[in-house]
Amino acid sequence: MVLDPNRRLQSVYVPVGDGVRLAVDVWLPVERVAAGEAVGAVVRTTRYHRAQEPARAGPEFDSNRAEAELWNAAGFAFVVADARGTGASFGMRAGELGEREIADFGELVDWVAKWPWSNGRVGVHGTSYEGQAAELVARLRNPHVAAVAALFSPNDPYRQLFYPGGAATAGRFARWMCESRLKDGVIGARERLAEMQGLPAEAIERPTPVKPVDGPDGRALLAEAVAEHQSNTDVHELMDQVPFHDDRVEGLDWAVTTPAAAYEAIASTGVPLFVRVGWVDGAFVAGALTRFATLPNHQTVEIGPWGHGGRTYADPLLPAGPHDGSDLATLEGQDRRLVEFFARYLEADSAPPAGGGTLTYSTLGTGQWRTVDSWPPDNLEVRRLYPGPAGELADDAGYGSSVRYAVDPGSSTGPTNRWLAGEIGRGAAYPDRRGSDETVLTFTSAPLPADLHVLGFPVMTLRMATNGTDGVVYVYLEDVGPDGSVTYLTEGCLRFLQRATAGPPEPTGLGVPRSFARADRLPVEPGEDLDLVVELLPVSALLRAGHGLRIAIAGNDASCFSYYGSPGETFTLTLGGSTHLDLPVLRTG
Repeated sequence: MVLDPNRRLQSVYVPVGDGVRLAVDVWLPVERVAAGEAVGAVVRTTRYHRAQEPARAGPEFDSNRAEAELWNAAGFAFVVADARGTGASFGMRAGELGEREIADFGELVDWVAKWPWSNGRVGVHGTSYEGQAAELVARLRNPHVAAVAALFSPNDPYRQLFYPGGAATAGRFARWMCESRLKDGVIGARERLAEMQGLPAEAIERPTPVKPVDGPDGRALLAEAVAEHQSNTDVHELMDQVPFHDDRVEGLDWAVTTPAAAYEAIASTGVPLFVRVGWVDGAFVAGALTRFATLPNHQTVEIGPWGHGGRTYADPLLPAGPHDGSDLATLEGQDRRLVEFFARYLEADSAPPAGGGTLTYSTLGTGQWRTVDSWPPDNLEVRRLYPGPAGELADDAGYGSSVRYAVDPGSSTGPTNRWLAGEIGRGAAYPDRRGSDETVLTFTSAPLPADLHVLGFPVMTLRMATNGTDGVVYVYLEDVGPDGSVTYLTEGCLRFLQRATAGPPEPTGLGVPRSFARADRLPVEPGEDLDLVVELLPVSALLRAGHGLRIAIAGNDASCFSYYGSPGETFTLTLGGSTHLDLPVLRTG
């Protein structure tokens, strides 16, 4: 195989160790290559088609033109590949983000680094699934990988996407898996997706075809590759078999797909990381903070008011958009900072990272940003609030009493929530929740006498009994305006069987340590009190003076979560000192 150094775009097959051929597009900065310069490269692999079939041949008609121009203009080669079993690549998928797929990525890095136009330094990056793959590549200890950017992706997919709090987001995963198999060309995927959505098959739009590789045999080779995709594993069929973090079956092993499980290997490389997440995009923000606080590698972390992928905006407290005039949240600013990150490490004479990393985060409701060099910041404190029998949320525990709640299995955060952000093509949005709160149990504070900046992992401790043998409690933190409007801030959930903790909660640190291991599951006896320590997802939000703070408690989120309760499920909540909210807040003065 020969790459022409004078062609900006070439599409070829690259064989990997087991003989599978990957479809790969190579974009070269031909001016620098023609001048005899060796250049760094940025590599991305995807399971969503590396490029759409263009209407006409030529770089100017390619669906990756804008991204390629971004990297080529900075002086880097840009390489994008279809993962095995997807797009125009050959092979079958034994799972998602399995060991063989990540090994392919590593071999592709080696292939890029060997060319005369390469200086041997490669950056790997991606968004969502692709970002998780990029971070997993770091565990290979490949000497050519000089920098990694994981954008809007989980570093622990069990906790941050598929089983948050131990509760399955089965509805969203089933759709994602079926849509992915449709893109893979798997026969029957369109009909299954239609059945799932209650539509006729012809109502399901076919995906845009993937681009074949160059040459007269490109289309024939694509057809051969798609024939091999028919053996792809449907991972959704395995999901119910792995409800605990240490479960594993052939085709789905959380440890293999979890970058956090490879921290020792990643740390040993010293490779610098660039991480970007949104406050209300899945639970990826929890992973970003945990990684920043625990992984020694130099990190540049950004947390902002972004929808999934950063191309949309999401701030429940400021839905009209930021007003500070900076470019931190803009697409142009995001792209510029990503290029600047790789530019520091991909030149032949690049120095290793120096100094500590940085965490730059926005505060919901303000459009303002702050940069710190450690997590947690040193100016946090915990404010404890207690639910009361009249629906109040107060500083004093009051007297012991109880309240009974009949669970509404239809309670929902709606079709545009954070768990569905990767599907809806827009930032997560939570319309006024006054109506939604009528179906749940709520406790509301008096109007705040001054602004209150919540920053960290709120923790809700509940002493509660259920009439079933399992279930899930959902806790929402909300802002109540003077006009009665209710705005979502953050949430947490916990499956009762998964309530064991591995240490004390840290609202101003990293939340509630919990293994989610099968060996640590605890039985539930109907009517017996459970002590539940529920971690809410981290948030930075400014509540204005005159607004109230509300806790809303539910027994289901029908938007996409599986329901674990018994018919006629009820919760009996014990009030007093044993039930309280620990709220991490920025210290004033």
